[in-house]
Amino acid sequence: MDVEISQNGIFSTTDIFRKSKIKNCLYLYNLLKTSLGPVSMDKMIIDNLGDITITNDGASILKRIEVEDIISKILIDLSLQQDSEIGDGTTSIIIITTELLKRAEKLIQQGTHPSLIISAYRLAMCHSCFLLKNKLSVSSKSTNLKTLFNIARTSLSSKISGVNSKKFALMAVQAVNSVQISGKNRGKINCQIRAIDFVKIKGCGMNKSKLVDGYVLKTQKTSTSYPMQVSPVRILFINQDIRRLSNKIGTQVDSNSINNVHNIVKKELDYLVHLTNQIILTGANLILTTKGIDDLASKIIAKNGSIGVRRVSLENLKKIANACGGKIITFRSKKISEKYYQKILLGKAEELFEDKIACTEVLILRGCRFCSSGSIVLRGPTEFLIDEIERSLTDAINVVKKVMEGHKFVPGGGSVEMAIHVSLENLADSISTREQLPILEYGKALVEIPRILLFNSGLETSNLLDKLKMIHKIALHSESGQYLKYGLDIFEARIRDNIEHGIIEPTISKIRSIQIATEATISILRIDDFIISKDNSTENAKK
Repeated sequence: MDVEISQNGIFSTTDIFRKSKIKNCLYLYNLLKTSLGPVSMDKMIIDNLGDITITNDGASILKRIEVEDIISKILIDLSLQQDSEIGDGTTSIIIITTELLKRAEKLIQQGTHPSLIISAYRLAMCHSCFLLKNKLSVSSKSTNLKTLFNIARTSLSSKISGVNSKKFALMAVQAVNSVQISGKNRGKINCQIRAIDFVKIKGCGMNKSKLVDGYVLKTQKTSTSYPMQVSPVRILFINQDIRRLSNKIGTQVDSNSINNVHNIVKKELDYLVHLTNQIILTGANLILTTKGIDDLASKIIAKNGSIGVRRVSLENLKKIANACGGKIITFRSKKISEKYYQKILLGKAEELFEDKIACTEVLILRGCRFCSSGSIVLRGPTEFLIDEIERSLTDAINVVKKVMEGHKFVPGGGSVEMAIHVSLENLADSISTREQLPILEYGKALVEIPRILLFNSGLETSNLLDKLKMIHKIALHSESGQYLKYGLDIFEARIRDNIEHGIIEPTISKIRSIQIATEATISILRIDDFIISKDNSTENAKK
């Protein structure tokens, strides 16, 4: 069918545009489907500068991929919402969305109107979320460490760190526990995971990675005269240079007398001494700045028994300031009143000491005032491996946080998707309207998740899926609900109780995946055509 042209712009025909939408989504689907599950493949991404990223994390791939068509951009934007809110599940969103669109296209070709499909998809989504919240979830008021460990281990099983998933899962749980804060209401827990810092030190194997109690500052001290340890610690956070005032590049000073030049240098030194004395008068014994510290300023700070640390990243400075109860400030050259000194908020911690990790000297800050902090020191032979470990641990930390705050989890291994599929079949049989077929197709789209898990593992898909479906059909009519926990074991090629074997995922992750995938599908289905508008400025110029 040809493209139609109007007076105001270029219109695409509905059939061509609808098929192009599916084609664009299939590109992302085929790219990510091999990255799903514990037996998955990695992707190598090379950017314009030649930097290489090796990962199987769906969010990392989507952030770095370049797409031109609008439909793919809509799908990527909606999928990355899952990564920002939950931290895991972006690959599942792409797979479910593409399957829903493929099945919607099939129904449209059979004569079903898109509005009817949208209505049925919304009904199926609400039914699925209700099942997840009330029937498929396992609730516990106080989530024990074993459950959190299994949650983290399940998340790490599909990553490169899954080879040593026990060590990294325990590390993720300990890191989240270190930043756990109890709310005013009993039972409400908040986890300040932004306080967790990652420190990358190249060398050795990834088994040498460890969790350190406190903040690790990978910055050397500016002077050897500084004390080795300070306790208690009063921290001043500065976002300015503690150095002599230097002229801008290209500035030229002409003078007929050498004394004038000496006066300029003297004023610069006087300014530096004055600024350093202002800092000392705050009462801080640890000065953290995002910029440099001059040698003269270091000597003055050392004589006062304090420590100055330079080139701290602004992100780390904000983290430490929030945890220790301080505020980032900037001094001026003018004389500061006593009221200003009283308003300065110094961060407080128990101790600061110098340590050595491998061949790298670091400073460790412990006992922060408002929030106990933790730093994960990542080791590895290459930067690619260290970056991938950081991404996998970030996902594990996010899912542990969601379970600790929500106290709900569901079995993994395709158990949830098959249970929803069987329930939607029962729902479709109970209604006589035209929404019956789209609801059935919605359930079949969800089954694509366990099917891809089996395919990526190299197993026979039909036999195990049929067995799993029969078990969940029995569970649907059973009062105990015992068989609802059964899912796939792709390593042993069998069906088992995944709750008992520790294959679990956060309930909120599954709910949000289904909601975002459905909303993405509906958003794309509602677009039936596109218009390339003419440039009005060109027409006005001609007139």
